[in-house]
This record gives sequence, C-alpha cells and structure tokens, in this order.
Amino acid sequence: MTTADDLRARFPGLSDGWVRLDGPAGTLPVDTCVDAIADYMRSPAPANLGGEFDASRASGAVVAGARAAVAGLVGAQPDEIVFGPSTTNLMFAFTRALSRHWEPGDRIVCTQLDHDSNVAPWMLAARDVGATVELLEVDPVDGTLDVEPLKGLCADGRTRWVAISGASNLTGHAPDLERAVAIAHEYGARILVDGVARVPHLPTNAAELGVDVLSTSPYKWYGPHAGALAVRNNLLREIEPYRVRPADYDGPLRWETGTQQIEVLAGITAAAEFMTSTSIAEEAARETRLLALLQEGLHEVPGVTVHGPSVTPDRAPTVVFTVAGRSPQEVDRFLASRRIAVWHGDNYAAELVDALGLRASGGVVRAGIVRYTTEDDVAALLAALTELSALPTG
Repeated sequence: MTTADDLRARFPGLSDGWVRLDGPAGTLPVDTCVDAIADYMRSPAPANLGGEFDASRASGAVVAGARAAVAGLVGAQPDEIVFGPSTTNLMFAFTRALSRHWEPGDRIVCTQLDHDSNVAPWMLAARDVGATVELLEVDPVDGTLDVEPLKGLCADGRTRWVAISGASNLTGHAPDLERAVAIAHEYGARILVDGVARVPHLPTNAAELGVDVLSTSPYKWYGPHAGALAVRNNLLREIEPYRVRPADYDGPLRWETGTQQIEVLAGITAAAEFMTSTSIAEEAARETRLLALLQEGLHEVPGVTVHGPSVTPDRAPTVVFTVAGRSPQEVDRFLASRRIAVWHGDNYAAELVDALGLRASGGVVRAGIVRYTTEDDVAALLAALTELSALPTG
C-alpha cells in the first residue's frame, strides 16, 4: 500500500520543506515526468518530425504516445488532441480561427465563473467580426453558477458557442456540465469546457459529457508547462486554422503552430500515466476530505472569511479567503515568511472576483489541495493564520 510519504517522495520539488498549497496555479512535476523529459533529451531520439530516419520516427512515437495518454485521461480520441505552449495560447488561436465563421449578430456565451483565458479570447475574436459576448452571471454571494439561464440566451438560435468552466480555478465550484451541454446542443450551439481546474481532481470524460472541446493543462496535473485541447465532433476538419502554407496535414498537426517541444510531450505522457495509475474518483474523495478539514478550520480562525460554496464531493479542492484588516498580498507575504506557498489577487478569475465584490480589497488568498497535500500541510496553514490573527493590524 502506498503511503503519503511514499507519494511525496515522488515529487522532487518538495525537498526544500515548504508547504505547497499553490497547486491551483501549477503543481510540482512527478518524478517519472522529470525522468521522461531527461531520458528523451539524452537519447538519440531528438529530431524533427516527418523524416524517414530512426530518430525522427522515435520522436514521432513520442508525440503519438502523448496524444494517446492525454486522450485516455480526458475521454477523447488520440487524433482529437492538440498541444500548445499553454491553454491560453491555444484558446487565442482557436477562437481566432472560429471567428472566421461568425457574422455580425452572432452570439458567444461566456460566464463570470471562468478564468479569463476562457473569456478574453472570445471577447476579442467576437469584437473583430462584430459578434457579441454575453456573460452568464454567478450568484453574488457564493459564486455558484446556475446554467438554466442558458436557455434564454440560446433560444433565438444566434448563439454559436457556449464557453463554460468545468470547475472554477478560484472557488472550485463545478457547474452542471451535462445540463449546459444539453441546453447548448438543443439550440444548435457548440460548447467548450475549460477543464484546467477540473481534470486534475474530478473524473472528466469529454465523450460522455458530449462537449465539443475540452481544454486541460498538464502542469496542473503533475506534468510540464503546456496546454492541450480535445477538439471533438470533426471540428478539426471543419475549421480552418491560421497556419503556414505547407502545414496542410490531417488532424491535430495542422493546428499545432510549428514543431512542438517533443521532450515536453514525453513528460506529459508520464504525468498522464501517473494520473490514471490510480482511481481519480478515489483520489477526489481524499482531496475532498482534506478540503473539508481546511475549510472548516478556516471558519475557526478569527477574522478569516471563506468565499465560495460549501464542501461537496463534486467540486475542485480549492478554497479562497480573506483576513479582516489585511490585504490578500499582506497575508500571502506573511505565509511565505512561514514557508507556506499560496496565491493572492484575482488569480485571473477577473469576472468572478468582481461579481463577489472583492476587487477593491485586492481579491482573495487562494489555497489548494493536490495529491501530495497532507493533513500536516493543512495544519501548518491554519496555525500560521491563527498566529497572524493575533498580531496587531495597521
């Protein structure tokens, strides 16, 4: 049986003794990911793709393996997986290509729940062609999102795409994706789900959900910095990307601008295999238990206010809070002095921070549970905040 210490030993980045609760912004790479990158770079394989010699074919096998591994993680087919340097980069390229099919008066629906990488690219692409963007609003108290109002926004048949978070990168709230997909498709719209904060924590199957596009970031699930889209329902063939003229390939290659960092793809394969080596549902249950321990503990610390929904098994294990009399940056700095890593600000969930009325006070402090988080990590954060609450303000 694998113990917590056994698991933590697989993350070299934990060797400095810091408490790492910064996982929602990026996790530490697992040992097999680090090894896979190094092994590829040391091998005779590094070469560009498409050649008839052994090294090029070996590199092609690495790329194919990465597509298959990510497809297995997110419930897609290997030839539906597109890689890029980041999810944000892919979203700007994808929405720009989509907008070539839009007309003035067409509508895109985004949400206040989302990371701005699933809002701003749509807004800019729509602006360039005269389409409009409507924002589905969250509950201003706890930031949860009711998807039923999508019906009113889609009913006239002018909505081309719905862009929605699979789970909030700020509060962890996961909206009803099955219902959102059903509404969008009922009225002829496509739907893109930002799975960046969802895939690391909750079972996610693009085919079963029926989504048209799902995004994910390997560095949120113990891999290297990169982004990936699962582009389904023949969309890779239907939409013409911006590309160099010789890149008239079939499938995802025509969407990948230039040669990918093949060593990074080797690391992605290892990280995806790590993710699927255990039950994601079982890991989610453990993370939910730790989240409950953290969130309940925060409620007991004087001056701390938790923002967001209650703990449930169907949300990502991320929590945000503020401390009375102190800015989020001040709290972040104090925690760093105690060797505890968190994040502060809006964390790119700009619309959500505004909807919750937290912009003027500097946003929030964010902490997240990941696979290498322990009860001791949670206790360290709570102890540090209790210490801070006893200090004079001003």
